[in-house]
Amino acid sequence: MGEMKSAFERALEKVDKLGKLSPEEMREREEAEYTPVGRAIADRFLGHGHKQILKEEVERYSTDEKGIVVRATLSRLVEAIDLSSGDLIQRSLDGLLTLKGKERIGGTIDRIKILFTEFQEERVQEYEREKENIEKSERELLHQLRITGSAVGAINPKASESLSLVYEQLNARFKRGGGIYPNRTGNRRSVPWPRPQANP
Repeated sequence: MGEMKSAFERALEKVDKLGKLSPEEMREREEAEYTPVGRAIADRFLGHGHKQILKEEVERYSTDEKGIVVRATLSRLVEAIDLSSGDLIQRSLDGLLTLKGKERIGGTIDRIKILFTEFQEERVQEYEREKENIEKSERELLHQLRITGSAVGAINPKASESLSLVYEQLNARFKRGGGIYPNRTGNRRSVPWPRPQANP
């Protein structure tokens, strides 16, 4: 009977060991649990834009949990930076500044704002350059289809697939990380952004 009991005890010990998670497994479990929380906090902030509420939501968590929540929130805010939406980019930048502070990321935020302004200016200029070409090609297409006279009103270049393609190319150029700066001759050229330096 003594041997049976010791075998049973050994089995219980093995079961106890299986039930305990290693520190690595605990971290992975916490990451899996709190990453969606941080992303949800960022999404809510992007909807309402109240910095104080963002701070309060992040501060509710303990030190370890808070680290995970903040990283996930920051990641989601960075993902939300979109050059085509001024409101969304402003909220994303406000959230980043709220969580990281101007002294840590102020320079990067300023570069993003400059890039956004350049993008908007370049978009308007590109539209003006292409508008005439698009109107001309649309009129030729209508003429080929034998649609003329009073049936043809003003051409709407914004509804043209050609303009959509121009905007997509412009978006892609800016998303690759380059800005548009005038060089010494006054011509505009694409220049890559400097890489952010790691904080010591």
